[in-house]
Amino acid sequence: MSIAHLVLTASTLLGWSDITIQASKGDRGLSSFQLSLSGIDRPSPRTMETLRRYDLEKRYRRDVEHTLESLEKIARSQPSSEIVYALAELSWVDGCKNDRWRKAVAVGRYQDAVAYAYDYLFDPELAAGRAPADPRYRLACEIYNAGLERIIRAAQSQDPIDPQGKIKLKAGDREQELQVSLRDSPWKAGDIHKLLPTSDFEVGGLAVSRNQYGIGVPLIAVRESDPKQTERPPTERFYPAEMAFPLTAFLVPNSRLREPGEAVNQVRQCTLQLVDPIQYQVVGEPGNQIALEIDLTTPLAYMWSRTDLEKFRWSGLMRPEQLLERANLLMIRPYEPGKIPVVMVHGLISSPLAWIPMLDELQRDPDIRDRYQFFLYMYPTGVPLPIAAANLRDALSLAKSTYDPDGRDPAFDRMVLLGHSMGGLLSHCMVVSSGEQLWQLNSDQTFEDILGPPDVLAQLKRLLFFEPLPFIKRVVFLATPHRGSDLSRSMIGRVSTNLISDPDYIYKLLSQLVKDNPDAFNRRFKRFPSSIETLATDSPILMAILDMKPAADVVFHSIIGSVRADNRRQTTDGVVPYRSSHLDGVASEKIVRSDHGVQKDPLAVREVRRILQEHLGLKPTPSTVESSAAPSRPAAVEEDGAELPDLPR
Repeated sequence: MSIAHLVLTASTLLGWSDITIQASKGDRGLSSFQLSLSGIDRPSPRTMETLRRYDLEKRYRRDVEHTLESLEKIARSQPSSEIVYALAELSWVDGCKNDRWRKAVAVGRYQDAVAYAYDYLFDPELAAGRAPADPRYRLACEIYNAGLERIIRAAQSQDPIDPQGKIKLKAGDREQELQVSLRDSPWKAGDIHKLLPTSDFEVGGLAVSRNQYGIGVPLIAVRESDPKQTERPPTERFYPAEMAFPLTAFLVPNSRLREPGEAVNQVRQCTLQLVDPIQYQVVGEPGNQIALEIDLTTPLAYMWSRTDLEKFRWSGLMRPEQLLERANLLMIRPYEPGKIPVVMVHGLISSPLAWIPMLDELQRDPDIRDRYQFFLYMYPTGVPLPIAAANLRDALSLAKSTYDPDGRDPAFDRMVLLGHSMGGLLSHCMVVSSGEQLWQLNSDQTFEDILGPPDVLAQLKRLLFFEPLPFIKRVVFLATPHRGSDLSRSMIGRVSTNLISDPDYIYKLLSQLVKDNPDAFNRRFKRFPSSIETLATDSPILMAILDMKPAADVVFHSIIGSVRADNRRQTTDGVVPYRSSHLDGVASEKIVRSDHGVQKDPLAVREVRRILQEHLGLKPTPSTVESSAAPSRPAAVEEDGAELPDLPR
């Protein structure tokens, strides 16, 4: 089998999902949702009616500048939503007319359009004359968004926006300064090294239609690590080299109408707020709030499209020792005390990219967004399971000592693990006591009787002896092969096993022990089984893990894929059969119609959401499976949302 054939087969069987991002096409100054606004190249009939009412129609056709000044004077003496909306629309139309040849004039008009639209939408004096059902209300939101996006583009055409400074603009014959501020967020202004409008990009493979529509301009904020910085602060040890996160730009002008003594064309002072949409989903004062325009998807796609993780899933399988140093937790946001950590552990021939569709969906749920924070665990999947599990255990313990060293954050001690495929096996190892189970697979002597260098014995003890991590309270298994998979002995399994290079340091470690204790070990102890060999249906390691005692306070859940409607005992996700992924004693078990890539299935995502809500003690949703049976078996099994009978004993 060629490598190309192996890649194609593995992609099909393991359920990889492709996430793409590319430069968008068309007028990037108008986001895709602003179709109704893109056709406004002249005043609407209602705005023309307003001009006629104040005898300004003929003047508007001859002299736009003085017409706007006259209308502004009327608005000062007779504040009304009708006049303020007309000012916003007329400013937008004139900005568009000047956009090609008189950029500075256009920028000034766009700024006026945004400020007037803000007045129309938020000023309490105009509340009686506006209503969300009024078409002008919706158009005012779109004028605000489109005008602000063009202001941002004009600013960035000169210099990158400084999140700690000011934006200087040429607006007509005026010099304009916009103060920039980052609204309350765990991110700091110094974390923002680049700002990109999300409308610059088109995303494939993720549900961009689920973004929240509202007011503001969604941005991708990019944080880049300094390559010259040899040591990071401890709190940033889990940051990827480049991080992208969502912000929404929201322009706040000064009061709606200028003081009577000011000139009509006086520069209007504005502040450009950068709003963290994970923290805030609405803007405005209580009683008159509008949903914030939010795009969580494009920053996620941008961040992960710029990594080498597509290559890592293969290099991590075939050359694991070279990539062991990259095994690490990856954060997508700064650590936030009070939020429960959820750690996502990917499976074989995979990478953290496998979790992006689920992560994208979970972040949209307000309960989850406000109460949880997510870590992705990355590791080379070719390493033997004891090594991979030990590295995960070390990474989780390091996170604990970094973010909650004194045990003052009770949220950290409610950690949830989500493990897909082999990642589920690693997650299982985090909450069980090994006892002598793994050691006795290779020796009939006690570990204390083994001779060898202290450092060698210490390394071996780290790999084969462990206790549950006390801060983990719930584990969700997704398509996890607790009893192995036939894939291990298939053509793809055999070819992959032959391509995997054994970690050299492990070979040296075990060879030293065998040399010092010639009668203590069986002949195969000079190497651990590869990750694929471990997935054999008769794997001693998997049987040993199943026999290990779990922590008493940990709750388990199973989500199992099925490629077709079938008898539950006969079903499979194409890689892992039900008989392998089923686990006694789980609080819930749900079967969804999916291939092995169950973590991206909508029903699986919904089930994870339900489990996380249950973990918070929230009222169960209709899809909840409640356990009332003995701990040795699941109370109920769901398949595509329907209850199935209990399994026979």
